[in-house]
Amino acid sequence: MMSLNSKANDSGLAKQKGSKASLLDKINPLIIVIVFLYVGITLLSDRFLDIGNQMNILRQVAVYLIIALGMTFVIASRGIDLSVGSSLGLCAMVLGTLIEAGTPVAIAMVVVVGLGTLIGAFNGLVITRFRINPLIVTLGMLVALRGATHFFMGGSIIRMPESLRFIGQGFIGFVPVPAIIALVATAFAYWLFFHTRFGRHTVSIGSNEDACQVLGIHVNRHKVAVYAFQGACVGLAAAIIVGRLNAASPSLGNLYELHIIAAVVLGGTALYGGVGTIGGTLLGILTIGILENGMVLIGADFHLQRVLLGFLLIFAVAYQEHRRRVIDTRAFSRIREAEE
Repeated sequence: MMSLNSKANDSGLAKQKGSKASLLDKINPLIIVIVFLYVGITLLSDRFLDIGNQMNILRQVAVYLIIALGMTFVIASRGIDLSVGSSLGLCAMVLGTLIEAGTPVAIAMVVVVGLGTLIGAFNGLVITRFRINPLIVTLGMLVALRGATHFFMGGSIIRMPESLRFIGQGFIGFVPVPAIIALVATAFAYWLFFHTRFGRHTVSIGSNEDACQVLGIHVNRHKVAVYAFQGACVGLAAAIIVGRLNAASPSLGNLYELHIIAAVVLGGTALYGGVGTIGGTLLGILTIGILENGMVLIGADFHLQRVLLGFLLIFAVAYQEHRRRVIDTRAFSRIREAEE
């Protein structure tokens, strides 16, 4: 009887530990990181919790978040896009040129979102048609688009009209307009990723491309659509950043790809594909935005921010690989237990 009772107690404890472990697995660790950041930065700067500064954080991260939503789809499909920063710079240049020529803001924005979509679709077509690694294709586009922006625009800066400035600088109530646009975009991306065939196929292709082809999914066509969606996100973000800065300059979007990829990977979207999370991307963007804002408030050197961001990306990838090994080990253990 004693042995039976002890076994029952052991199994009960095991179940409790298992339930706690599964609960912890469901909690994104970035929530804890954000809480610690808030506490730590608040102790170092009395300006951090000011409502104006909090709204400034939301305004700053909005552009990154919109681009990161598209990047979540790209990385979940086992792709990558290093050209988002250069694409944003080119879209901003075209937007400024159109507005300077007298084009209505609404039409100029539609054109720029369309241009971003075309750039993304071109990336997808080259990747799928010629079977070139996405890293190489988008790295080439990073250089080409940045060069084209500087060639056509030179060093000039184009000022924006009031209507576009409202999109980048305005408020509805006390909430910045860019933050509202970013939250709407996040809700749409969440629906698209988790509740549509487009999202399911994106994850499936990232998990097993060959199996998707056997099941009749048009893999190449879908990849082009994913990169086109990424491009549309870049075009929308370009309109917001130009309105926020009240100018279009050839240097816009420089190193944005580092922020975007770091935030997406930090949020839990796997570089090896097949795993993606919109909520995690939102948390990843907020983590980097809060961290950068706090470092500015405490007077940290700009280049130190770049160092920290680079190490964050390395840490995120290392953490993903560790978590993947843990999951694989657990799955293997369950199989062994089932066989015994």
